[in-house]
Amino acid sequence: MWGVTSALAAADVVLALVSRSTANVDSIGLPGQAAALGVAVGTVGVLVASRRTGNAIGWLFSALGLGLVLSVLFQDYAIRALVLSPNSLPAGELSAWFGSWLPAAGGVAIFLMLLFPDGHLPSRRWRPLAWVTAAAVTMFTVAAAGMTAPPGPEDLLGFNGPRGSESGPWAVAVRVSFLGSVVVALASVSSLTMRLRRARGHEREQLKWFVYAGSLLVLVVVIFQLGVVPAALYRWTNALTLFVFAGIPTAAGVAILKHHLYDIDLIINRTVVYSTLSITLGLVYYAVVVLLQQLVGDRFASSQVVVAGSTLAVAAMFRPARTRIQAVVDRRFNRRKYDAEETLDFFSARLRDEVDLNTLTRLLLHVVRQTLEPTEVSLWLRTSERTPESTPGARV
Repeated sequence: MWGVTSALAAADVVLALVSRSTANVDSIGLPGQAAALGVAVGTVGVLVASRRTGNAIGWLFSALGLGLVLSVLFQDYAIRALVLSPNSLPAGELSAWFGSWLPAAGGVAIFLMLLFPDGHLPSRRWRPLAWVTAAAVTMFTVAAAGMTAPPGPEDLLGFNGPRGSESGPWAVAVRVSFLGSVVVALASVSSLTMRLRRARGHEREQLKWFVYAGSLLVLVVVIFQLGVVPAALYRWTNALTLFVFAGIPTAAGVAILKHHLYDIDLIINRTVVYSTLSITLGLVYYAVVVLLQQLVGDRFASSQVVVAGSTLAVAAMFRPARTRIQAVVDRRFNRRKYDAEETLDFFSARLRDEVDLNTLTRLLLHVVRQTLEPTEVSLWLRTSERTPESTPGARV
């Protein structure tokens, strides 16, 4: 399946490069970017399927990658055959029809939330939801195909077939099935949340990877929809969204294959710290400029000297602000690390003043138990004759 996905993606890249001057799904950003995303998704799928044969997540990603490549290939093919160079390629209208409804089949991605990370439902109680999800996605896909039938050049516009633009049975079926898909998707999110709350050990870290990537995608989409994007990046929002979307299969692959599994805690920590730091420094810079405008007027506040001074002030705040925010984040979200550092600081202070060996021994064993949480602790000291012996009360 991966070989077919890659071959079709290569064909789409060629079509996208040839049709670059035509407005299509890849006209904003990089040619063939959606096809490249499909190959990335399929690659994760084949890796997971080959190493975790009993895990359905790998086969789901493989199918999603192939579906994504097929969808964008049909659209680019139709644009070439119907718009850029009419009648140069056969079956252009049929290709436009396939490209108009195939994205609806992407609703099978809902099963990722139901089955992640082991490829099984959380419990038998979730089987009805799985069946309803399959029915809703199937109905949505069939309704979308019926709504755009029969094939025609107007299918390039999406769900706008000649018999079902605003009304009719197919339009009603599309709306009902879409609403049902949204409901089951929200229910699937609740199953993922339940797993995360109950999970321990490796499974909890796996779920953190998946939830982190999904949350990042939602955040980016919301930011782009609100229009809070620099003008220089606005043209690349499509490419950036697809790039962030690629983080979901990547995170899933890392989680299931357990490659650097426990690095997710550090990634989440750094994301929270630097996001908070960026927002804080941005607000400070904005407040300084606005305050100067109120005090001395727009002309002076917008001068190069004031802008440079404000930038230097924000730069000087970077290190102390990062240290402070890091401490707050550790104290709030990484309490075990924060408590361990506090315990070590306390031990260092006592070590400078304490001279009694037995007291130091008990203190050291207490620190090791609090910070490392071992099942057993022993402290061995050498005598002047270099004969090892256990310190009284040192073994726990």
